[in-house]
Amino acid sequence: MLRIILAALAGYIAIGILIAGTDQLYAALIPGFHASPVPPLNYFLFAMVTDTIYTYIGGWVCGVISRRDLQATLGLIILGEVMGVASTVYLWETAPHFYSFYLLIMYPLAVWYGAKLRAPVGT
Repeated sequence: MLRIILAALAGYIAIGILIAGTDQLYAALIPGFHASPVPPLNYFLFAMVTDTIYTYIGGWVCGVISRRDLQATLGLIILGEVMGVASTVYLWETAPHFYSFYLLIMYPLAVWYGAKLRAPVGT
């Protein structure tokens, strides 16, 4: 059971670290990024692509640690969706709605397929 919990948390933390790092890089490369109250549209488009890739990676991390345990994958999906809904509500006036809904739809799919990338147990 501990492995399942740690796998879901590790996957979620991996996603968070990758997204935060990319956001910092983006902010450093785009002059005046922090001066604007709302990030430019190209930030959200870029983030949709990178967040999906990072979610695959987080699903893979979860799958590796849990040895492809379905409970860990579902735990990571539920944790991410709860946080995604909370973020959508919090950022309702700031982020474009298409961005929030895209992430809510793609997150479970990306985690699921990322967890499936792990080689079968015993190989």
